[in-house]
Amino acid sequence: MRKFLLTAGLFLISVSLSAQSNWGLRSGIGVEKKITKGLDAAVEAKYYQTDNFSKTDRWSIGLSLNKRLYRNDAKTFTVKAGLGYRYMNVYKDWSTKYKDDADGVENKLEPQFYINNNYDFNLRNSYVDTRHRITASLQAAWELGRLKISVREAYQFTHIDSATYSVDKYRHDDGQTNWTDKNYTKIAGSEYYIRTDESGKSAQEKRQLRSRIGLDYDIPHWKFDPFVSYELFNDIDNGFKTEKSRLTAGVEFSFNKMHNFEVAYMWQNQHDDDEPAGSFVCLSYKFDF
Repeated sequence: MRKFLLTAGLFLISVSLSAQSNWGLRSGIGVEKKITKGLDAAVEAKYYQTDNFSKTDRWSIGLSLNKRLYRNDAKTFTVKAGLGYRYMNVYKDWSTKYKDDADGVENKLEPQFYINNNYDFNLRNSYVDTRHRITASLQAAWELGRLKISVREAYQFTHIDSATYSVDKYRHDDGQTNWTDKNYTKIAGSEYYIRTDESGKSAQEKRQLRSRIGLDYDIPHWKFDPFVSYELFNDIDNGFKTEKSRLTAGVEFSFNKMHNFEVAYMWQNQHDDDEPAGSFVCLSYKFDF
C-alpha cells in the first residue's frame, strides 16, 4: 500500500508539471468544537498564494456548522449536513490592454513591451476584491473496513462586492494627436503621455454546485492516513456547465486526537474569475476539542 501511494503521488506530480507551470500554496488553520452530540462548530482562517509562491491570492475567515442527520447502528454509514459563511479578500493583480487593432499584439503583456514598441495601452492597477460566500452541503459516507468512501453535494452562493480601481492610460506621441488637450500629461524623458482615470465594477453574484467524491484509507500501524478526492464545479446560472475540476491527494495525521494536520497536493485544471489553475501545496492544521 505504501509503495502504491508513493507511485500514485509521483505520477500526479509528474502530470501536473507537464500540464501547468503555476504553483501555489493553500494553507489553513482552524478550531473545531463539539457543541452537542452530532453537532460541531468550526472557525477557520485561510491564506492562498499563486504565481509560483510569489503573490498573495487571497485570505479568508469562515464559520461553519456540521450536523449529523443519520448514522446506522454499526456506525458504518453516516449522513451529515453543513452550513457555512466565509469572508474573503481576493487580490486582483494589474493587467494591461492593448488599444489598437494591429495583428500579433496581445493583451496582458508587461507594460514595457508596449512602451518599447510604441503601442497605446491601458494599465489597470491592482485592487482587492471583497467576497461573501455561503455554502450548504449534504454528505454521505460509508466505511468498508479500513476504507471510507464519501460523496458530497454543496450549493455555493458568492456575493462579490462592487470595487473601484485606477486605470493608467498610456498614449504614444504620434505627432498628430494633441494629447494635452485630452487631459494627458507628458512623461518626462519619454515619448508617452499618461492620464489616470477611476473605474470599477458593479456587484456580482455567482451560484455553483460542487460535487465531490473521496476515498480515505486507514493503514494499520501507521499514523499517516492517505486520502484522494475529485471535485467538479458546475455553474448553476449557466445551465450547470462544468467550469473546473480538482484532484487532491494527501495524508492526514493527528496527535492526542486534538491536533489534526493535513498535507496534500491539489491540481486544478481550469482558471476562472474565482481562482487560478495549476498545482498547489495544501497545508492545514485544526485543533479539535
